[in-house]
Amino acid sequence: MNCTQKRENIARSTKQPPKVRRTWMSCVFLLMILSVPFSSKAQLTDIVEVSGYVKELGQLSIDNGFSTFRYDNILHHRLETEWSFTSNFELNADIRTRLLTGYTVRNSPGLDVLYENDPDLVDLWWVWADSDKLLLHSQIDRLHLSYYNGPLEIYAGRQRINWGKTYVWNPNDLFNNYAFLDFDYEERPGVDAVSMIYNLDFASSIETAVKLGDTFEEMVIAGMYRTNWKQYDLQFIAGHYFDKLTLGIGWAGYIKDAGFKGEVSYFHPEDNGSESKGNITTTVGLDYMFSNSLYAQGELLYNGGNRGRGSPVFELLQPPSADNLFITETGYYLNASYPLTPLTSISGGILGSFDEEFVILIPQISHSLTNNIDFLVLAQLLKGSFLTEFIDTPNVLYFRLKWSY
Repeated sequence: MNCTQKRENIARSTKQPPKVRRTWMSCVFLLMILSVPFSSKAQLTDIVEVSGYVKELGQLSIDNGFSTFRYDNILHHRLETEWSFTSNFELNADIRTRLLTGYTVRNSPGLDVLYENDPDLVDLWWVWADSDKLLLHSQIDRLHLSYYNGPLEIYAGRQRINWGKTYVWNPNDLFNNYAFLDFDYEERPGVDAVSMIYNLDFASSIETAVKLGDTFEEMVIAGMYRTNWKQYDLQFIAGHYFDKLTLGIGWAGYIKDAGFKGEVSYFHPEDNGSESKGNITTTVGLDYMFSNSLYAQGELLYNGGNRGRGSPVFELLQPPSADNLFITETGYYLNASYPLTPLTSISGGILGSFDEEFVILIPQISHSLTNNIDFLVLAQLLKGSFLTEFIDTPNVLYFRLKWSY
């Protein structure tokens, strides 16, 4: 992406509505999390579990003529903690810290604004250092209290609320949709919310959730009923999605030996409801495991809420909204993966559209070096003028080494 386009995208992304700043609370919890590695093991062993990882991610961007090469690097540490105070109460607090260097940092003035502008209600993002050579930032993406009492579960704080069924696009995921191409963020973003689950039996439950906001138009309030019917997991959703009413259904089951999943959501403006037109967003997916361990999957999208939002390349890397999941009106994804050995696997994916001429090729190979060290090589190759006119180096190769603890 060229510098001019980058600056324009940063400017657009930072035009956020007012939000609550809770600096004192953020600092308290940050200090609590950072203190874990230095605390006495005897004091913590009964109440806290600590895990995480360190990742080194190199990114080489190349133009189609192989005359321009740009390198970016991200050193990433994630710390995850689970505090069990009683049999009924838990606290989850996770923080990710990343050190960015390379071409993008050197050529994107104002990049720090993008990384310190937390889109949620409570400000839990920080930029610790910013220069023309590096950017160091942290964000707390999980910070919630959990209460368990028999069939009742209540969560309050920054959490992941996952209502999606399909793999790439999720019309039912009203709270935590994610950017599919952002493969290095496996945990996905959290949201400031209060949610409740009441388990009716082993296969049925009622769930409600509220995404907190400064105004009603910045909130999401929805409920979901899950059940099972003839070996199909079903879910029914209704609620308020920012300035729209929404109804949805999702399913996961089998057609013979093939997995069959799908989601459908309808969105209708709340203002002038009888005079306004709504839209449907739906996705359907199939997956199948062959006898030789070859795994294949495919997914189709109809994005009825499609509307131009700027550079399609930039938008592909940002979390979409549930009513506008893709840069075009239609989408498809095909993928196949195969384990070469118990420690090495390969896969190849194709992401594209029926109404615009472009494809994104996603080959990758992963290898487990030890029980807790993994190596990944992945490429994202953008083909078609719909995308390449917005970026100088559309071929990106990633190298990632990950150590988990």
